[in-house]
Amino acid sequence: MLEWIGLAAGIGFGIMGLAAYIKTNLEGRQREQELLDRIEQLHDTIRRGQLLEFEKIVPEQKRLIRDAQRSIWIFSINSLGLFHEHREDMISLLKKGGSMRVLLLDPASEVFKNRERKEEEEINGQISGRLRAEYMASVAYCKDIINFSEGKGSLELRLHKEDINEVLLIIDPGTGNTTLHINEYSPERHTRGYTGKHRIIPREQPDLIKPYIQRYENLWNNARRVDL
Repeated sequence: MLEWIGLAAGIGFGIMGLAAYIKTNLEGRQREQELLDRIEQLHDTIRRGQLLEFEKIVPEQKRLIRDAQRSIWIFSINSLGLFHEHREDMISLLKKGGSMRVLLLDPASEVFKNRERKEEEEINGQISGRLRAEYMASVAYCKDIINFSEGKGSLELRLHKEDINEVLLIIDPGTGNTTLHINEYSPERHTRGYTGKHRIIPREQPDLIKPYIQRYENLWNNARRVDL
């Protein structure tokens, strides 16, 4: 009887030890997975840029635009927010002999109309006309910036028909000061693109910025020019 008790106790202790071993290994694997997930997040940050907190977006944009030494390139639907917040800094860049390229979505394109439906369409099928009004205001801002730049520098506006899912703000492309701000549009309906994620790829990572510059140049070369 005592032998059976001893055997049962031994088995019990063995099971407890095995359970502890399994638990330790599971915890170790969990920590390993958490570490791998963290490494992947860091790699994603390097590839796609540092994620900005929403309240830091405007100050960071202002810093980038003020730091521009030669040129600013914009790719967007209308970019009214950029013009409204940073008009004076853009004028200052032109006064220093700098240049701007503004590439906006063509309001006559099907892509623009689809975007209107996605952001504005109500249950009854009506749209507010907000995006079209923002486009017109953006054109007016372009004229305003030119008018107050005292005939210095240059600003060109062209229209693209690209299905857009992100806004690009490229600072000093092709220089050692090149920096990229990306605004990823939210896929949800009735949501403004500006409320999506915002990321920065700094000048220390030019190889990551290069494909965006190449894409921009291709779109620019095929875009329709607007006289201002």
